[in-house]
Amino acid sequence: MTDCPPDDPALTLPAKADIVIALRAQIAAQLQRAHAAAATAFAAATHEEARPENKYDTRALEQSYLSAGQAARIAALRGLNAALHTYQPPPERMERVGPGALVVVEHRAGEAATVRRLFIVPLSVGELITMGDVQIHVVDAHAPMPLALRGREEGDVAVLGSGPKARALTVLAVR
Repeated sequence: MTDCPPDDPALTLPAKADIVIALRAQIAAQLQRAHAAAATAFAAATHEEARPENKYDTRALEQSYLSAGQAARIAALRGLNAALHTYQPPPERMERVGPGALVVVEHRAGEAATVRRLFIVPLSVGELITMGDVQIHVVDAHAPMPLALRGREEGDVAVLGSGPKARALTVLAVR
């Protein structure tokens, strides 16, 4: 089992609904910044100075690629934003790690150990949310660490990777 007492600050976890609200706000802010960047990229791509001076001048082409990349980023953020507005996290208490779980993990590589808080969601996301003094890594359920932890309970140990790069993951808490 775990050596952390129940009131250990490492085990402090906010409510799942609050994490989803903070994640929605963070994605909305990213979407706003992406819109501004896309407008700038579009303006640069269509500006008179972007016209090629000779057949080797690729400024306009580079600007159009940047504009297309910004448009793709906006589309991805819109999709994630829409999915977040329909996502309802499961009940506060879960016994095993899986989609919707809020997990505290001791991440050990060699002698070094860190404690991470993960909120595992069935969405394509990888964000770091800060709520007060607590940092929550919001991760896709299909990412390597959540897959290694799937089905584990408090006190269980999972191994991520193999050989000299293998890392031990001890589940300290599941909610």
